[in-house]
Amino acid sequence: MSDEEQRSLDEILAEINREISKHKAERDAFNESASVLADKRDRLQRKAKSLSSEAAVYKQRRDEANLTAKECRAKRDEWNDRAARMKASGGLGDIGEARSQANTWHQRASKASEEGNIAHEKMHQLYEEADRLRAEAQTCHEQFLDCKKAADAEHSRYIDAVRRAERIRDNLPD
Repeated sequence: MSDEEQRSLDEILAEINREISKHKAERDAFNESASVLADKRDRLQRKAKSLSSEAAVYKQRRDEANLTAKECRAKRDEWNDRAARMKASGGLGDIGEARSQANTWHQRASKASEEGNIAHEKMHQLYEEADRLRAEAQTCHEQFLDCKKAADAEHSRYIDAVRRAERIRDNLPD
């Protein structure tokens, strides 16, 4: 092989080696981006799960408060019915006490209802934030998949270039 042919092969190999380096660097950059996106996605999913768990606690509180309000309204209605029956029977019994009890149960029902509303609002906010984080995590996941696909494509180009360089080296005389 002449010096000129050797120099030409050396230049071709140098060009292929630059191509190999370029594809390797781009593949590694895509893999690094994918890793960052996967970490962000996982962090967002964990936070969304945590918020959903916290929201479930508020849902339980809301449900308990609503049940308490319902029970208090039933007791209020019982006392109002007693007061009405006392009044209808000509005032037999302590109507004032019955109305006082009805008022007490009404206040308890109102307080429980308000607590239920507050818990519901907090639960709703937490679920909305969890949904927003899940959507953001999904976007990260889609970007992650795009990066992995691009990294795989760069890896294929890298392998092709390495094989071309190997074929050239394999055909060189010793």
